[in-house]
Amino acid sequence: MDLYLKARKLAQERAQQIIDGIKPDEYFVENDECKETIYLLSDPEQRTILLKKFDQNEKQKAVASLRSYIRWKRRRRIIRNGSKIAAILVLVIGIAITFYSPSPTNLQTREPDGYLTPGKPQATLILANGQEIKLDRELELKEKNTAIQNKKSGEVVYTPDSGNVEIQQYNTIKVPRYGEYSVVLSDGSRIKLNSESELRYPVVFTGEQREVYLKGEAYMEISKDQKPFIVHAYDTRIKVYGTSFDVNSYNPDEIRIVLVQGKVGIHHSKMQEVILYPNQLARVSEKEGIAVKENINVNYYIAWQEGYFAFEEERLEDIMTTLSRWYRMEAIFENPQLKDIRFTASVQKEEDISKLLNQFELTRTVSFNIIKNQIFIK
Repeated sequence: MDLYLKARKLAQERAQQIIDGIKPDEYFVENDECKETIYLLSDPEQRTILLKKFDQNEKQKAVASLRSYIRWKRRRRIIRNGSKIAAILVLVIGIAITFYSPSPTNLQTREPDGYLTPGKPQATLILANGQEIKLDRELELKEKNTAIQNKKSGEVVYTPDSGNVEIQQYNTIKVPRYGEYSVVLSDGSRIKLNSESELRYPVVFTGEQREVYLKGEAYMEISKDQKPFIVHAYDTRIKVYGTSFDVNSYNPDEIRIVLVQGKVGIHHSKMQEVILYPNQLARVSEKEGIAVKENINVNYYIAWQEGYFAFEEERLEDIMTTLSRWYRMEAIFENPQLKDIRFTASVQKEEDISKLLNQFELTRTVSFNIIKNQIFIK
């Protein structure tokens, strides 16, 4: 059978497999015909011949579909609308490159050890007295009748005793670039901080409200309690009613809140409270106020805390900014117009960044040249 027809057949089969939720490694490794096709596609000449068999219209569909062919859902890929077969055919070629090429096909790379490495759990804990503790090992300590335990898994846990605490004291956890960390507060709420983020919070909650202060990004799972939970992100105040949500305040001029479950009320300056419901996104700014978008796929916004990066029709500049917080790299656009190209993609955070870049290169709209920790985009 002609390689082009084999690849299309494989793409059709893979489309159904993705819809059925079967992982790539389960499918591509167990199917002999599939392995043979992928092996043939690992040959650059064969890939060139194959791509030439696309008519111009189908090429355009493939490029457009690569920007939007995946609706990412909870560690599973699901095919989105558009030219499914054309998009997955490009995916098949990408998988062949990944399986059989010692390095990405098109990337010009000189990558010595220590560059472009992914991040890891790391943070600094600042106690009420100002003492700073680097959370790089297991440890236990006590503050205000509360046990503080740091775990190897990258999580610090607060466990209060039964005694009353009259004076509220604060701790701060700071996560540097290339890091992430979780904290379980004294009320059982769990908060995961993204890189370049910090959270200020009471050792033990007292008074009529539970209040924390966020800079950067955090995914929060708030325990239900009669006392309301308030998140302060610069001038934005989020009142939580026992829920799971993501707050992104990297840009203080535009705070983004995505609600997974439950309900939150958003306040900003003198604006009236806006209630956010599941699968809704709010953007908060001084200029535009509180703008709500409904029926979003929340998984794109919370993927980072589950070990993935997921992007839906995002600008390349924004994608590279996100990646630069996790990988030890700097993105340099040689052609500024490329900043506005949009892509849809997902990748595991522990994977080599070049695998994702190589998928972008398959669209033939952009190329990457890696030198040490710098990625030149042209």
